[in-house]
Amino acid sequence: MKRVLKPIILMLSTVAALGAMEPLAGDAESSWRSASPGYAWAFPRDLYAHPDFKTEWWYITGNLTRVDDGRPLGYQLTFFRSGLAPAAADEPRTTEWDPVDLIMGHAAVSDAAAGRHVFSEVVWRTHPMLGGFGVAPVPGDASPADSTGAQASVAWCRAPAGTDARWSLDYRDGTYHLRVRDDARGLRYELECRPTLPPLFHGRDGFSPKSASGREGSLYFSQTRMATRGRVWLNGKAVAVKGTSWLDREIFTSTLAAGQVGWDWFALRLRDGSDLMLYRLRDGAGATDFALGTWRRPDGTVQVLEAGQWSLEPGTLWTSPATGSPYPTAFTLRLPGHAGPVRVEALFPEQENVSERTGIHYWEGAVRVLNDKGEELGQGFVELTGYGQGSRPPI
Repeated sequence: MKRVLKPIILMLSTVAALGAMEPLAGDAESSWRSASPGYAWAFPRDLYAHPDFKTEWWYITGNLTRVDDGRPLGYQLTFFRSGLAPAAADEPRTTEWDPVDLIMGHAAVSDAAAGRHVFSEVVWRTHPMLGGFGVAPVPGDASPADSTGAQASVAWCRAPAGTDARWSLDYRDGTYHLRVRDDARGLRYELECRPTLPPLFHGRDGFSPKSASGREGSLYFSQTRMATRGRVWLNGKAVAVKGTSWLDREIFTSTLAAGQVGWDWFALRLRDGSDLMLYRLRDGAGATDFALGTWRRPDGTVQVLEAGQWSLEPGTLWTSPATGSPYPTAFTLRLPGHAGPVRVEALFPEQENVSERTGIHYWEGAVRVLNDKGEELGQGFVELTGYGQGSRPPI
């Protein structure tokens, strides 16, 4: 009987979670805490979930090389938390099945040499059987546990149907531990990411506005250069890898401003030691509605890059055969004080993530940074959302 009930329960839970992606009746943004300037950051507390905000994510991307032959690989792991009902002290949860949060996981591996991009996704409501978010450690307690008893868990969820495993993001001894597996798609990796620099806060002290009015915004920081090692499974065989990863951590409640349909986001590490985060929010005509950036220079000084201080010109377009969406896979970037423009281009164009569950599709891919002579200046990741008919940001 247990073998019969388990898949039925999981199926019903998935259907319920998908239905819950639309806001619940009467769920007003005013019931949630809003991101605003002056937030008092604290670690490791802010690595963990913030249920008083409606939305947050842990977005990890990385540029890897195979240890055996040096061939490049890219990867992504994202955990999204979407609050379904604001937590209320006077209305405690009556059962563990109460719809409080939705957890969504996106994962991908890109093999440039093979021209192959594999994407997988999971969507669950939070529940001890399905997925959840860890609790920040209490002072003096070195082993925080989530509701499943997993030590140091930041976020976790069941793997897709047919794979007896779980996806997880753990934080132990100053290192992030990532595990992803989807047997049906042949996607699997186990990685360790160790930050080598302090967090990089975006905007003013970690409040990153998303509109000129400043009403929309997020609490936002990155871990830009995380030394990474582990294993990626390619064609069913484990391959040792090493490289560098980038974590984006955003916490917010407000959605995009009126008229904004998507964004272009850049996370770039230059060989001179500079770290660059740039984003521009686009309107329906494709023009820049709002833009902001952060530049950490090799000496550690940080400069906020306002929209007028840098420019981004889309170049080569690639049209997805799966969705028909046209994505720019090369850009010309101009920075203040830089001798000349640089080119940001995809390692290969076929790096679109297409969700079979939610209809979301967006481009998330490994890129390299080149000068006008074609010499490589750095590498990183780019995300492009809101391109094509019916497309929208991941959350």
